[in-house]
Amino acid sequence: MRTTVILLIITVFCCMAAFEPVFESPWLQGGIASSLFPRTPLVLAANPACMGLLEGHGIAASVSRPFSLTRLDRTAVAGCLMFSRYAIGGVISLSGDDAYTEATATAGGAWKLMSGIVVGGSISLRRLQISGYSSATGASADVSAVWSPVEGFFSTALLRSVFRTDLGSSGDPAAPRSLELAVGVAPVQNVVCAFGAGRQEELDIEYTFHTAFSPSPMLSIATGIKTDPARFWAALELSLSALSLEYGYGEHASLPGTHSIALCWGHCSSDPSVLDLTGADEQDEQPGVQFPIDVNSVTEEELQLIPGIGPSKASAIISWLRLSGPVSSVSDLSDVPGIGPSILSVLSEYLVVE
Repeated sequence: MRTTVILLIITVFCCMAAFEPVFESPWLQGGIASSLFPRTPLVLAANPACMGLLEGHGIAASVSRPFSLTRLDRTAVAGCLMFSRYAIGGVISLSGDDAYTEATATAGGAWKLMSGIVVGGSISLRRLQISGYSSATGASADVSAVWSPVEGFFSTALLRSVFRTDLGSSGDPAAPRSLELAVGVAPVQNVVCAFGAGRQEELDIEYTFHTAFSPSPMLSIATGIKTDPARFWAALELSLSALSLEYGYGEHASLPGTHSIALCWGHCSSDPSVLDLTGADEQDEQPGVQFPIDVNSVTEEELQLIPGIGPSKASAIISWLRLSGPVSSVSDLSDVPGIGPSILSVLSEYLVVE
């Protein structure tokens, strides 16, 4: 009985505290709202469908100290593989100290059902170990979907713990159940913003806001708020080629701040096109442009007529071609930063090598 009570107390504390401010990554402190514009494979822990929005393969590791409490120190490692229509990935995280340790292993995938619709799911196994007492293991599953009816606009729905077991013999669930919704938009180049709302069982509705700005390919800044109570957070990302470093800080109304850092390798961060209410098909009707075009002679303006290729991607492709010289295959563009399998498959429909 004593062990069960201790398990229950620590489980509630972890669910309400350790998991609350950070979903493994500094960029995801805004919860469901910030997951619409993922930067690393760590997004799998926040929203499995949004892993399908990543641009390419990648691996990432993060460490965080929620509420400045060493007892809640958290480490996570994630990786993903991106293909033309689906993505698979996994996350392993550890938290705790000498008194207790919590380990979570998550595996999931995302599938592009059709243009503008991605669905995803994940399964997590959680184990709680209390020094000198006992351990408990439980499992849960999350499902989600992302819908993008037009370029630059996104919406998502996430159901956490659609399936779950008890945590050992405690009779308590392995993870809380919740429903979360969000909408996001890229109003202008290099700027995104999103608004989200979620309701976890036994708790009131929580609202989140996320906005990010990338003044250059090497620098990205994000910030947002969560209510209620009101909590502020901010994150900074520095990128050099395929390597990126993130730092995040979250401010709680009545608790010390949360610090987190993450390191990612791979060109995997999302790069959404600017909001387009005219429809992508009209781009193909531009006079004087006939696709497919020779990749070695294509211009930046012509690249921007391809669905999903905005000014930043077009500029990156042209800059890379100027440095690398003529290519022998369109597939060589996979070496361009920010060009993953999904974007490469689109380019292959509009570009050729003559």
